[in-house]
Amino acid sequence: MTTHLLKPKIPLCALLTILTLSMPPRSVANPPSGSLLNLKLETTLVPSPAAVDVLLPPGYAELNSPLPLFIWLHGGSSGKGLLQRRMKPYIESAWASGALTPCVVVTPVTGSSYYIDWHDGTNQWERFITGQMLQYMRDHYKVRQDRAGTVIGGASAGGQGTLRIALRHPNLFVAAAAMEPGFPPVTAYEDWDLSRFGPRIRPILHARFGNPVDKAFWRSIHPPTLVIDHPRKLRESGLQLLIEAGDEDANGTFRSAELLHRLLYDAAIEHDYHLHRGAAHTGRSMDWRMPEAFRFLSRALNPPDGPDPQAERHKRGAIRKGRYQPRTTNELPLTPIHFDKP
Repeated sequence: MTTHLLKPKIPLCALLTILTLSMPPRSVANPPSGSLLNLKLETTLVPSPAAVDVLLPPGYAELNSPLPLFIWLHGGSSGKGLLQRRMKPYIESAWASGALTPCVVVTPVTGSSYYIDWHDGTNQWERFITGQMLQYMRDHYKVRQDRAGTVIGGASAGGQGTLRIALRHPNLFVAAAAMEPGFPPVTAYEDWDLSRFGPRIRPILHARFGNPVDKAFWRSIHPPTLVIDHPRKLRESGLQLLIEAGDEDANGTFRSAELLHRLLYDAAIEHDYHLHRGAAHTGRSMDWRMPEAFRFLSRALNPPDGPDPQAERHKRGAIRKGRYQPRTTNELPLTPIHFDKP
């Protein structure tokens, strides 16, 4: 493991923070190890120098062709050392098994940043990740320079950050994987019940969203309202989006994931949605959820050549028989059905 102190020529624009979950994967025994770098990037956008961890795949030095860039955002801790301790085993196992295409992984160490440009101006993490850090990675590493070769993902707070960034910048990424995203499952700030957090939450919110909270600003970076306010932009962007959560998550992120899925469905925005039965926020379900998220991103980075012939034949048959209906918005009845509480 090496540490570099680097001063980039251009603004820090990078895309990756790695979330950490527990329990290393079991799918591949003793996979080849990648090379871990701990960068310190001087910047005026966030507290400087900004820590950025990079994981290079085995054989990186011998490669002649550029690799995809995978930005992974860590969860709600400091983020320090999490790429090495938690995500590295999952990533290396996925490389070895083929679940994850060879790529350069970058994760910014942001602390409890929310992955946004703070209202008080002291931290501009969104600008750093999508601008200076991203550009630095493209300038200094053998990575692809295009949208089709760039993906982003994260879990928990990192899943929230993935959605905030990808939904605001859908043309920067070919795909985004948001695992157990930890945003409040509401569509208006007034509906967010803060009582369970206690008084400690107020100073945190004020630094990030204003004092008093700037509701228009909050809405402009909140995942559900990004879908509500910009459906056409997201629909036409072609961003491939995965949202997933476990239905036994003690943090209740399945509520956030379900709300976003319903909004995306009603807006006719294509996406993958997985509610994993029996899965929690951490633990053994990550052994199969991580590879699944990696496979989703890998499919986006390595799309098939042309349409599926069998699927096309089936569609033509459905059209011929009159049972095919093109997808549209608000397809299902909006009248709620009320069930008895269990």
